[in-house]
Amino acid sequence: MKKLLTLALCAFLFACGGGGGGGGFALPVATTPDKTAEPAPQAQKACTVELYGDSIMAGNGTAETPAMVLRALRPELAVIDKAVAGTSLQQLAARFYNDPRSARVIVIENGVIDSWAHMTAAEFKSVLGGMVDYVRAEGRVPVITGFSHQVAGLVLAPGALQGREQLNAAAAELAEAKGVHFADWGSVQFDGPADVPDSVHPGRAYSDRLIERLAVTLDAAAGCRP
Repeated sequence: MKKLLTLALCAFLFACGGGGGGGGFALPVATTPDKTAEPAPQAQKACTVELYGDSIMAGNGTAETPAMVLRALRPELAVIDKAVAGTSLQQLAARFYNDPRSARVIVIENGVIDSWAHMTAAEFKSVLGGMVDYVRAEGRVPVITGFSHQVAGLVLAPGALQGREQLNAAAAELAEAKGVHFADWGSVQFDGPADVPDSVHPGRAYSDRLIERLAVTLDAAAGCRP
């Protein structure tokens, strides 16, 4: 029964999140880098950002994606949208080290799916911390986000939300320990079920508030405000 519920949740996350590419709820073991990070070219533009994320970063239930909202809020930023619905942090880590990047600032939002699958805080910090270190070794600026809120009942059991709380706290702890810019999505105004129509994905108003918090964080990380 647990396996069937996991498969159903996987299909739900991919179908509802928007974005392209494949996704899933199964959490493969993250691989270690098979190459050494190469410093980014000095000619990279300061006001460039790449967004990695799952369905929460990939869509908001409207035709205007979170990346498009960020572009409207910060027109001075060149935004590259790499968010893919259904992508766990473990899945991202498996391809992250070989994924070509061109932006100066790299945002990583993934992780809440892993929290529902009961990834431990230590595992989470190890996987995300390795990616943060690699981004820095490339000469880029990492930014990580906290997790948006969900509600239990329709899709997620209360235990899954406990995992969210634990890894959201772990993300904040990792950011502080490594001196990483942190967009604290967990502290953004959340109005309960009205903000997550399907109980998982932020509706447009809530999503916009999350992206506004990210935009403020990017002001400090990228230093691009006029």
